[in-house]
Amino acid sequence: MVYDYPMKVRGLSLLRVGGIQIIIDYSWFVIFFLVIYSMTEVYFLQTQGRYSTPEYWIMGLAAATLLFVSVLVHELAHSFVALRHGVEVVSIRLFIFGGVAQIASEPKSGRHEFLIALAGPVASMILACFFGGIYYLFSLLWSPSSALGVIAGCLALANAGLALFNLIPGFPLDGGRILRAILWDRWNDTGRATKVVSQIGNVFALLLIALGVVQFLLAKNLISGLWFIFIGLFMKQSALGSYQAVVLREALAGVKVRQIMTENVVAVDWLASLEELVRDYIYRHQFTHFPVFNRDELLGMVSLAQVKDVPKDLWPFKQVRDIMAPIDDVPSLKPNDDATEALSRMVSDDLGRMPVIEDGRLVGIVSRRDILNLFKIKSDLGLA
Repeated sequence: MVYDYPMKVRGLSLLRVGGIQIIIDYSWFVIFFLVIYSMTEVYFLQTQGRYSTPEYWIMGLAAATLLFVSVLVHELAHSFVALRHGVEVVSIRLFIFGGVAQIASEPKSGRHEFLIALAGPVASMILACFFGGIYYLFSLLWSPSSALGVIAGCLALANAGLALFNLIPGFPLDGGRILRAILWDRWNDTGRATKVVSQIGNVFALLLIALGVVQFLLAKNLISGLWFIFIGLFMKQSALGSYQAVVLREALAGVKVRQIMTENVVAVDWLASLEELVRDYIYRHQFTHFPVFNRDELLGMVSLAQVKDVPKDLWPFKQVRDIMAPIDDVPSLKPNDDATEALSRMVSDDLGRMPVIEDGRLVGIVSRRDILNLFKIKSDLGLA
């Protein structure tokens, strides 16, 4: 899958591939162990009888690991094609429902989106053929029930299933993006195309939820039923998020940070105590981030989260300078940055406010609230 709307990214940074950060979300460990269990107990032990139980658990671990490598290859295919067409890739995240490539902006044309979206399923089908070839080779030369043959056969089916499921023509799946690319080219209207594909994605999500309820109530299959329901809820939320992101992006098109930033910035002296910071700034202004100055020199930023890490009985004795983040370590914006880019960075970095710096000087500060307030005003005026 490919997402082009802002997401909080939390998890373990694994490695970088081609300059792309690979992140394992904490929820991924849940599905990883569930896949190991399913492959071992449901597939290998029920369909095979050649090896001992511990050996099948080792096979399950190997198959699950290779399956998630396959998911990573699927997302890397999206990412490399996106980079080739000038679309910045923020990260690849493996999580409980598979993988997602987070891109910084929409592709420039329907053709580019088509190629980016198609790359993932094509990569999965190539992997399905590769593992299917290994299975066929082992069937000819040795036995289809050999350990490597069984694992290869399982991975061939899994990758083929991954490709076909992702081709369902509704957001947030790759098939939805492929359909949107076609409609985008035909109508020359991204918003309309996104709305249609999001509605289709919503229908598929409701069907999955209904299937899960049937599995749960009639077939008495608890795990399968809950899994369909959770995937359906995820698809429903993602379809809505994709459409809202396009509406927001269109409403903020052409808006620069300098147009919405606050120029009269409330700043904190670096020698102020944390008690003063909480009483005179956080309570009074209800902001979570403040720039820190020593007279006219911008030193850094201090946040509510940093204060929370200090025991309350030390607040009168600790100063802002003791906990602030140095300005060189603080994400910042420039006055001519796009408002959509600013919002994307604040969401992905989990920031409420960001300083706006020009020629080394603090010229303003912008918050999520500022951007969303502008969007609300445009919506109320019928301009969004």
